[in-house]
Amino acid sequence: MAQTNKVLGQEEQILPDSASFVQFLINQGEIPGLEFRLIDATDGTPVDSLTATDTKIGLISEYTSALARKDSLLQSDSVSAAIQFLIYKEQNTFPAALEFVSNLLRNGDIIAKTPTNVNGKDVISLANKERYSPTLSGTSAYFGDFKIFAISVIISLFFVFAFLMILFMLIFKARRNRKEVLLTVYDEQVVGPLSEILFEKSLEELESLSDEELYQSFPAKQLKKPLYNQVLVERILALNKKMKGDFKLKLKALYKRLQLDKATMDKLKSSKWDKVVTGLVEVNEMDLGEAIKEVQKHVNSPNFHIRSQAVATVLTLSEDINLSFLRDQAFPLSRWQQMNYLRIIKYLSSNRELNIENLFDSKNQSIRLFGYKLVRVIGRVDLLAKLEEKFDGVTEVEKIEIIKTFEYLGVPSHTELVNSSLRSENTQLVIMAAKAAGTIGDEQSAKIILELLAGNPSFRLKMTLLKSLQSLDSALYTDFVNRDSALDTQTINSHLSDPLLIDV
Repeated sequence: MAQTNKVLGQEEQILPDSASFVQFLINQGEIPGLEFRLIDATDGTPVDSLTATDTKIGLISEYTSALARKDSLLQSDSVSAAIQFLIYKEQNTFPAALEFVSNLLRNGDIIAKTPTNVNGKDVISLANKERYSPTLSGTSAYFGDFKIFAISVIISLFFVFAFLMILFMLIFKARRNRKEVLLTVYDEQVVGPLSEILFEKSLEELESLSDEELYQSFPAKQLKKPLYNQVLVERILALNKKMKGDFKLKLKALYKRLQLDKATMDKLKSSKWDKVVTGLVEVNEMDLGEAIKEVQKHVNSPNFHIRSQAVATVLTLSEDINLSFLRDQAFPLSRWQQMNYLRIIKYLSSNRELNIENLFDSKNQSIRLFGYKLVRVIGRVDLLAKLEEKFDGVTEVEKIEIIKTFEYLGVPSHTELVNSSLRSENTQLVIMAAKAAGTIGDEQSAKIILELLAGNPSFRLKMTLLKSLQSLDSALYTDFVNRDSALDTQTINSHLSDPLLIDV
């Protein structure tokens, strides 16, 4: 199949008809292996090539010579002559000669000659002397073809984009280098005045400074530059985290005197989330209570970072925290958010009133679970009664968290919910209830545990039940272990009886 084109090319006729073959013979001259002679057209006997009276047979190597001699015989009217073709001295017909010559041309054994100019001039030499004139002339002629035009546009666009990309990289690098230099310069400019104000002036002196005196340390022209303000704010925030007492008050007073709080408020209204988060951090660090209303607009933001920082800021700055803003959140709380809020609330619970019970009524399950955890971590025993009221109407996951709260606080007055949970079909809830029964259970809890042990529970549940039974009633535990000879029961008993493994 791969050689099909070559085979078809070999079968193609190079000399398609007799006229082209005759013309080729005339132009070519002598052809190796092909000869001619004259014969009598009537009987086919060879005739003399020179005169009609001679009997000597003459072989002719060129077709033009054979034609000339044939014409000479016709003019003498001595005989009617015809040209006979001989291939390697063997007589052949005209078609056979045509096929022979075609094979020679096809195989490259001979090269076809082109006729010279009728005037006898060298055409190649004349062409070299002639000036070249392109077929397409004019500028617009090259764009007449759609393909040429498309290629030209693509190449042009490539060079344009390459140039723009290089230009962008150069500009970006130049701006970045310039910004780094300015940051270093501005940092050197603000360090000295900040140190002087903190260590040489009191809070009263700082508040009584006139604008002219203040602008001598921090020029008003520089304060109009965003990059200068950025460096100044970062320096003040860094010092505020490290300083205590009067130093923190001086920094906050200076922050407001330089009207940096206005720039912070503008950041809270920005459409870019990173600027909003930066503004929230500044509000939180500098205790800008006047910005609390603007911060509350972001507590339910769809952006995770804005929402997290806004809630943390409201928790830190609000004087009266009823947690209603957290109750109404539509987005679930992540573990990171819960840890962050828990740290803040635990710190504030000693000096502020927290209405944690508001979280129990949230439509968001993660908020309700967070409220149960707050009761456990903060130790709000007064809210256990409300948790018991809500126990029957919540999900299995919430029941587990509530029981964990009762078990952690160790209040033995609420055993009914533990005993009812021991009969639940949810394995995780039963395990949590069995664990809590060992701390706050009663006699009824012990009886239910024995019933569960008689039902051959899983190894994990069985170990929890036996551990709780041992805490509730050691006599019942010993009696059960002595009566049950199962391998897993004896293994668990060995583990619980070992003083080294008692807390493992």
